[in-house]
Amino acid sequence: MNLQLIRYSMSESSTLGMLFIDGYFSCYTLEDTAREEKIPGETCIPAGVYGITLRTEGGQNHRYTQKFPKMHKGMLHLLNVPNFKYIYIHFGNTKEDTDGCILVGDGVNNNQIEEGFVSSSVKAYKGIYKIIVDAIEDGEGVWIEIIDGIPAQTNQKQLTNAFVAANKLNLRKSPSGEVEGVLHQKTPTKILESQDGWSKVLIEGWVAEEYLEES
Repeated sequence: MNLQLIRYSMSESSTLGMLFIDGYFSCYTLEDTAREEKIPGETCIPAGVYGITLRTEGGQNHRYTQKFPKMHKGMLHLLNVPNFKYIYIHFGNTKEDTDGCILVGDGVNNNQIEEGFVSSSVKAYKGIYKIIVDAIEDGEGVWIEIIDGIPAQTNQKQLTNAFVAANKLNLRKSPSGEVEGVLHQKTPTKILESQDGWSKVLIEGWVAEEYLEES
């Protein structure tokens, strides 16, 4: 199983991203900000590829066992992160909850104009947890690739910055196609291409152009 985290908005205090599982958008992410010199508990991990396994020791594992007694089988633990220990994917809402880890949520704000925040975090966590754990227990290798900014294949041309103007905006596989996700108001993104009233945005889907505003 391959996870991909695309960090699309970095501010002085936080980093927002989008998490894909085997190519499908799953949820948003929030991390600490990037720094040239690590400040413990206030710095996101380096971009790269990391294995994910279940860690069944430690205080956080004990707390999650109590909170999710029927679901929890261990913390989603990123392996061999340079200069970091015990990096997990877990729930939380702000940078105060990260401690260098990756938070997930179904909604997100714009961290360029206010403190970074992800909403419906427990719901998002439950949504991805079973999928990842099932793959681990089936003996399938689980990897996460973390990318800073725009993927290389889209970096060859000037892209237009934009943000979502509607309260909620459907993300589609193709113009007028099947809905595969939702973008929330003020979500920042970049327009890859446009055609016939539709725009393909950075998270690899199509949205109605009239509900985007260039920034």
